[in-house]
Amino acid sequence: MSTSPNAHPPIPRQPIGATFIVAISVLGAVAIIQLIAVVWHYIPLLRQQATEPAEAQRLAPSAPVAAAQPTPQPTATPSAEMHKAQKLIAEADRSLRVGDFETGLKVLEELGKLMPGDPSVQLRKAQVLERLDQPAEAVLLLEEALRHPGLPQDVRTQTQAKIDQLSQRLAAQPSATSAPDVAAPLPDAAGVDIRDDIGLQPGASLGIVDARLRDGRPGTKSLMLAVKSRPGSSINVQDVKIHVYFYEQMEDGEVALTESKVVPQWLSPPVDWSSNEPELLEVQYTLPDSGLPGSAVDNGATGRKFFGYIMGVYYNNELQDFRADPASIAKDFPLQLYLKESGE
Repeated sequence: MSTSPNAHPPIPRQPIGATFIVAISVLGAVAIIQLIAVVWHYIPLLRQQATEPAEAQRLAPSAPVAAAQPTPQPTATPSAEMHKAQKLIAEADRSLRVGDFETGLKVLEELGKLMPGDPSVQLRKAQVLERLDQPAEAVLLLEEALRHPGLPQDVRTQTQAKIDQLSQRLAAQPSATSAPDVAAPLPDAAGVDIRDDIGLQPGASLGIVDARLRDGRPGTKSLMLAVKSRPGSSINVQDVKIHVYFYEQMEDGEVALTESKVVPQWLSPPVDWSSNEPELLEVQYTLPDSGLPGSAVDNGATGRKFFGYIMGVYYNNELQDFRADPASIAKDFPLQLYLKESGE
């Protein structure tokens, strides 16, 4: 499949403006195992690891005093190490949330030096490696995390389930036995497998908790979205922006941004997220070959067929969450991680 040379697709024209706020009632639970969610169980473990060396030093017997004592070198205090670790965790989660997996992996490598053998780091790295098409390496990390004696039973169960899922994926590859690191496809709907316990990506203020594309009236499709805010957060509606892109495949196989009409419609106005409940949005898309007013054919772009979509939720001009179907669209037409101040 060939792709458009423009790596960042222009923002499609929409009747309510170039940007719009979105929300939906929960239409379904997120089914992908949420390993990132459970790693927060280990913040107390981190604190314990950071303070144990200092406690051991305090309890250790005093050594004989030498004739000439060297000047002691300053060392990082447990509180300083804790602060650095928390900062790295926040950086890693932010990188994973916006899809910058290469940066996230580098941050996790640094975090692993500060917290060697910590299962929270291993679980995060496994998620990154899975998204970087390295399922075999992800399985090794998950198995290593399972060997941690303090792993809670619910985390252990979910980790084993993820291992089984990735193992089945590897077994389905013809060359899996000879080349376990061969690239594997992303999930069918990119952007849905890194979630915390409330269904949002770690650190995100808003998230897509459900997205479903279904047939609308004849010649159209309806994309139903559910966007939820983080409980307890105060969302400034003016700082929320949603970008929805529909793509079509032309006769020569090239995939390009739609020339068809796209109409969003609020299902639960006014949208404010003040109750921390999901808000509703329906996006109506006219199929390119339907011949209806506003279709690609009607606009002079013939020989096109619907291919897929990608959507992104932004807050304060930073990508909070996205969905794509098929997942290849997220690779071929990646969303901007940050919007310009103008929102364009």
